[in-house]
Amino acid sequence: MAVARMRKVTIFAYEDLGESIFETLRDLEVLHVTKRESRDLSYYEEDEDKYDEKLSQLSVIKSYFEQYTSIEKSFLDMFTGAKPQMSYEEFKRVVAGCDVDEVFVTVQKHGKRLKEIDQEIQELTQRVEVLAPWVELDIPIPEIRPTKTCDMQLAIVPSNSLNYVGDEISTEYVHFHEVWREHGNSGVWLVALLDQEPSLSAVVSALGGVSVNLSREIEGYSETGSVKEALNNIEKTVSDLLAEREEILSKDGEMAQDLMGILALIDYYLDKQNLFELRKSTPKTRFTLVIEGYAKAKEIDKLRDGLSIYKDIEIVDEEPGEDEDVPVFLENNVLIRPFEFVTNIYGYPQYNEMDPTPFLAPFFWIFFAMCLGDAIYGIILSIFSIWFIKTQSLEDDKLIRLLGYCGVSTLFAGALMGSWFGDLPSTFFGGTAIERFTSKFAVLDPVNDPITLLVVSLGLGIVHLWVGIIVKMLGTIREGAVFDAIVDDGSWVVFIPGLILWVLSLMGMIQSSIPLYIMIVGAVMIMWSGARNQPNIFMKPISAVGGFYNIVSYFSDTLSYARILALGLASAIIGVVVNMIAALIVDMVPGVGWVFVPVILIVGHLFNLVINALGSFIHSGRLQYVEFFSKFFEGGGTPFRPLKRVRKNIMVID
Repeated sequence: MAVARMRKVTIFAYEDLGESIFETLRDLEVLHVTKRESRDLSYYEEDEDKYDEKLSQLSVIKSYFEQYTSIEKSFLDMFTGAKPQMSYEEFKRVVAGCDVDEVFVTVQKHGKRLKEIDQEIQELTQRVEVLAPWVELDIPIPEIRPTKTCDMQLAIVPSNSLNYVGDEISTEYVHFHEVWREHGNSGVWLVALLDQEPSLSAVVSALGGVSVNLSREIEGYSETGSVKEALNNIEKTVSDLLAEREEILSKDGEMAQDLMGILALIDYYLDKQNLFELRKSTPKTRFTLVIEGYAKAKEIDKLRDGLSIYKDIEIVDEEPGEDEDVPVFLENNVLIRPFEFVTNIYGYPQYNEMDPTPFLAPFFWIFFAMCLGDAIYGIILSIFSIWFIKTQSLEDDKLIRLLGYCGVSTLFAGALMGSWFGDLPSTFFGGTAIERFTSKFAVLDPVNDPITLLVVSLGLGIVHLWVGIIVKMLGTIREGAVFDAIVDDGSWVVFIPGLILWVLSLMGMIQSSIPLYIMIVGAVMIMWSGARNQPNIFMKPISAVGGFYNIVSYFSDTLSYARILALGLASAIIGVVVNMIAALIVDMVPGVGWVFVPVILIVGHLFNLVINALGSFIHSGRLQYVEFFSKFFEGGGTPFRPLKRVRKNIMVID
């Protein structure tokens, strides 16, 4: 139950073995490689951009394929971050058999062609919209033009304006034929003598219309100039384009079925890129390279065995130096390990620090239980944790196991507080064996007797702070400063319990004078601690008394533990209110009110469980981070992250 002992590892090898050695280290997953970017003594001939190029191509392919298919994930998969799985043999087949450049070119070609087809269809659709009304026009479009004696035009005019032709506009030299009428407009063919006044264009303007030239719309789609022929040819062209589009989409759909393979290739090249970046930062000369890093002491033999396939390398392992940034790996037994999740949220201890996890674990376990404080909620948390672990593939199950452990403590705390879905037994099963069974365990009542729970909370807080001071003292002793630990920290270890016991003796709860002597011994040690480093003899008394200033901090920290009462009270009262509402429904709606009771109870208590479980976790953690860790924990350690295969998109399994 401590920070794992590390060994500094230095590997000397020929430079041309670099890529192979890094791949072996990646597969061994035991070495935390240290980067030395400022010590690059040579340059790689390898193109640094090639992995970026491949990843860029694969990103385009992935986005393109995701238009046609996707990797289905359940809600729980999205919550846990579970990745699709692929066998190692399949992974090797994908890497060996996929030509990324060819697929990228095909994707680019198809994407470009699909855009072109959509644009062409849009353009042809616009042509059809213009030509369709003129389908009955039996005059070829090229012939609708001025001749030596006449002027001919097509025009769109308001339908009611045609009544003015002959009244206000002379028809002696103007002839028109209405081809179509739609939505208050008419398409007309007009012909007039060239030398007449007004001109044909003026006539169209007088009618409030516009001239139309259909030559561009039929261009390329009619040899005879017929509108009907042009429409038929356009329709055929659109049909061909749609068929081509469907063929491309079909091919794309088939290619997209290999989306998993593309995800595997992305991970493959991300892994290659990671190894390449490490190689770039590795100290080297023209012929040799030096790989530096850290490995757990118990895995040194595994590292040596894994690299034994290379004959011309030298592996040196030694104790890390005091000033080195040694990565940290926490090693705890199966009961304590889930609580590492709480520690890691705050940060990692430094390599020479004590792991705080074993010390915080029992307190977090108890505080969470008292904050949530309901036996049924605890049972639900534990069952959920067991089910989740058995049904989900988790890379790290610490949080879920932690919830399961806290579910057990919540069961005990809820039983001691008499809370089983709030006051459900007394509300719906009053006078029955269920109520008698649940009530016989109750020793605390946070709703009717909150003061007792407050005293228990503050008492646990005092113990929590006291343990924090002890841990600090032990840490100082580990550093070799035994005297400083006893005088500076041991003084408070003696004084605080002496003070508490002395107060209890004044209240008549303890019939002994020993607490007074313990407190006095602790007080003398505190004054000695405060004065011993003061060089001015006249200031020593002031420094001695000033040593008691920390008691203010300890007192304010102790008051923070009142939040345990507040959260426990909130959980209990919300549960009672939910039960009260359910009971009122039964009375308000006689006969059928019981139908709504299960819904109200399930929804209400589920809401209470989720909200207060979250609050219990946050505030129990806060008591560790602010009140407990501030007594001894520095943190800032670097987590131990051994070189391993990149698994961003898929999980490769043996």
